[in-house]
Amino acid sequence: MTRTAWHRLLVTIVVVFLVLAALSYVTSIVLAPSGGRSVAGLWDGWAMFSLVAAIAFGVVDFFVRPLGGQSGDADVMAEAEAARTGSTRTQRSR
Repeated sequence: MTRTAWHRLLVTIVVVFLVLAALSYVTSIVLAPSGGRSVAGLWDGWAMFSLVAAIAFGVVDFFVRPLGGQSGDADVMAEAEAARTGSTRTQRSR
């Protein structure tokens, strides 16, 4: 699996956890009048868990994400440029 694929997977996981956090928080607000503080607290706990999980996966993603020319995909980009133009040089000599 390439770094780009890992990055996309981790970003998707972060987004899912953020959506779950928002939905859990809204559910706690909606259910609080009928269920009391214990029900609201339960859903707030799930919202906090989802938020912490999103932050944790975001930190992992920070170290996995591609870094442009510094990433392991630089050779793939160079081969694609060579196939397109016949050269990997990106600037003309003066």
